Amino acid sequence: MLAKDQLKQFEEQGYLLLSGLIPKETIVQAEKAMWHTMGMEADDPDSWERFQRPFLTGFYIENMAHEKRIELFGVTHPDLLACCTQEYLTVLNQLAEQYPTIPHCKSKEPDAIWAMNQFPIDDEWRTPLPHLDGYSRDLRLDPGTFRASSLTYLTDAISQQGTTVIWPEGPQRIRDYRKQNPSLPDNVQIMLTHLPKIDLGEPMEVVANQGDVLLFHHLLPHASTLNIGNSPRFAIRFMCLCYECRPWQKRGEWNIWMP
Repeated sequence: MLAKDQLKQFEEQGYLLLSGLIPKETIVQAEKAMWHTMGMEADDPDSWERFQRPFLTGFYIENMAHEKRIELFGVTHPDLLACCTQEYLTVLNQLAEQYPTIPHCKSKEPDAIWAMNQFPIDDEWRTPLPHLDGYSRDLRLDPGTFRASSLTYLTDAISQQGTTVIWPEGPQRIRDYRKQNPSLPDNVQIMLTHLPKIDLGEPMEVVANQGDVLLFHHLLPHASTLNIGNSPRFAIRFMCLCYECRPWQKRGEWNIWMP
């Protein structure tokens, strides 16, 4: 269970980066499953240039070539779903229970994973613009768009190699900005257009080890980055088929799991 200072950090800064929620052998098997799912070999960089869908698999693929990023939606490989450990669920539920009025998924466990895989690219690394999750949907900021979500790293997240950048001072500064502008519409899309007007504080690059979990809430400004290193960075979020979660539809019948 999380300590009071961790719960306070999550509320005020919008995130926690935790180790030890997933056994080493589980995360190693999950990484192997990801390579297999994409039809690639970890020790063959030439294979990283071509995605090969395994025979008779029913998930969605999005290949963003300009970012060298491959995302998969609705993967049900058991070795990947095994990353949803009881320890992970215990912490996630403890965080989610702090926000009882926010709508959430009624499924206690996810149905699939959403892979977010950043491959090496020959480009200049830069800090991207921040966003809030849900900006492409008609979602309300009050009481909140989701209670707690997470990003689980299947590989090390090394500096400037596909890391996530977050703005830890952002949640409180967004709250202050809304108080100063009470007529601002209660909408995530509108808030996205106002983010450039808010001093969100200094960005922080999240450097993580294989198996670490980044947990965050709906007011954390964040962004993904390019991978200018030598090896891919694999990470996953979880998905569900819950009808009540259709506002968080991502691809086809798959929604982002928001417990």
